[in-house]
Parts: sequence; structure tokens; C-alpha cells
Amino acid sequence: MGATSPTPFLDIDKLAKDILTKDYHFDHKFTLTMLSDVGMGIIATGVKRDQLYVSNISTQYKSGSTTMDLKVDIHSNVSTTVAVREIFPCTKAVLSFKIPDHKSGKLDVQYLHPHAAITSCIGLTPTPFLEGSTAIGTKEFSLGSDVVFDTSTASFTKYNARIGKVKPDFSASLILYVLLSPIYHLCIGSPFDPCGSLRPNTVYTVPLNSNM
Repeated sequence: MGATSPTPFLDIDKLAKDILTKDYHFDHKFTLTMLSDVGMGIIATGVKRDQLYVSNISTQYKSGSTTMDLKVDIHSNVSTTVAVREIFPCTKAVLSFKIPDHKSGKLDVQYLHPHAAITSCIGLTPTPFLEGSTAIGTKEFSLGSDVVFDTSTASFTKYNARIGKVKPDFSASLILYVLLSPIYHLCIGSPFDPCGSLRPNTVYTVPLNSNM
């Protein structure tokens, strides 16, 4: 993302959600990371939830403007993502698919302008879903919307609108889900230190995540 580009539509509420949920673990988790000098990394992750163990192995390879991610889970499902930057100026293309799910393939193309972020997505199936989203604004304030069109029924299946505000110490988003009936969703997260330098290594979080 450019230094002044607005946040892409699908990421508008990500920062606020990360403050609410990221790095909060209530299960036993193990992660092993191995990096090489040739641009390849391998990560093995295991999580114990009650009496159930879940694990996966992922690898990433970077070469120039191309990044390939490969992930294998405990059920032998393989997820592959190939991202290529700057095919054209300010663009990024991402091809992803899962094995053995032959209907999971999709192609995403993103264009970042100093005051706009445009993303399109098409499923790689005979009757794909077509998705398009646009966000305008700045790096700190974004306003956007997206639509999803189902080619099999020739109808729109989703229309959303989002507003996001991002500051170094504050992140908030307001989402409007519109189709059959409007639904509003507000997500706010803010890390702060109420005692100044009383605990310099401690970050406090104030979350608000509600449906109205």
C-alpha cells in the first residue's frame, strides 16, 4: 500500500479487529519458523484446543516482485497463493486456490492510487462470482463500498459500505451491510496508557465491537 493511499475496502476494519483479537490466545500454541538466505521461509504451527490438536505447515518463497505461499493443514488440504506486484504501475495481482477444492480458485487485482484503492475479484469457475470494491480518501480516513454479482443467477448477492479512521493510537470502522435489510456494525479499538510512564512496557486496549 502506498504511503498516502487509502486503506483498501476489505482492510478498512482490519486494524480495529486486530486490536480486539490479535495476539489474544487462550489455547496452547507452538510456532517454529525457519528462514533462509535465498528468500524461502518455513513455518510450522501447532495449537491444542481442549483435547484436539490442530497443526499446519506453510512455506513462502520470494523472488523479485513475486511471492508464493503454500500451506498444508492436518487434513492434507493445500492452499496456494501467488502474488505479483507491479505488473502494471501501482497494481498487484493475486492468484489463489485450494486442493482438492476445484471451485476455490480466484484471481484478485488491486490498483492503488494516492487517493483511491480499487480491487476486483473473479472466481475461476464456469459461473463465477464477480466482486468489485472501491475506497477513497487518505491513509488515515477511508470511505468505500463493494458489490458481489452472481453470474449463475444474474443477481447481486452483496452490497456493503464502510467508513474507517486510522491513527497511530486509534482505529475505528463503521460497516453497513445492505441487501435484504440494513445492518450496522461498529468496531473500535484503541491501545492507551492511562498512567503515563507508570508501566512503560504495558499497552492497554479499549475495545468496542457491537451490532446495532
